[in-house]
Amino acid sequence: MQDEARALLQAGEYGHALAEFSVLREIRSRREGPYSPMYLSNLHDSVRCMSQLQLWSDSTPLCRELHGKYVRTHGRGQADTVDVAKHWAWALVHLNDHPPAVRLYLLTADALWDIDRPQAHRLLGAALAHRHDVDPEALASPGTIDGVGLRHLEDVLADLRDLRAGLPRDVESDAAAFERTTIDGLVA
Repeated sequence: MQDEARALLQAGEYGHALAEFSVLREIRSRREGPYSPMYLSNLHDSVRCMSQLQLWSDSTPLCRELHGKYVRTHGRGQADTVDVAKHWAWALVHLNDHPPAVRLYLLTADALWDIDRPQAHRLLGAALAHRHDVDPEALASPGTIDGVGLRHLEDVLADLRDLRAGLPRDVESDAAAFERTTIDGLVA
């Protein structure tokens, strides 16, 4: 069943793959536990399928669960954690829930600062693109976001200021155009 689900995912049969991964998730959770590597893998594949199917509200609780488990077991800057953070933030953006999406982009950018600076910059760009009624600097100004201390607070805030200052006026006024150029490639 696992091989069939992966083959469906690779073939772009996201609806069928999601059904298979959902069954596998339930089986693995009961047999192996909710932190088993295979359960987490099936949960992650479910999130990938849901993103492709644009099941934003359905994917949000799965992303929250998986992100929390990956943060505890892998850390914020690990590749799987970052991938889930991107899927989760993208779902939140589609649900017009911008403040938590911006917080997630900022936390993930901070975690990637020493590991993958270009990706951290792209995430800061996403935070800026989706700030709408949120000031990213105000979110991070006390040095923590959602109780998590930022290790690179000054660097992150300086980059946000540089990004904001570099926005052309027509892009600043046309958030959709900025979003298309900034978000490109954020969600794999």
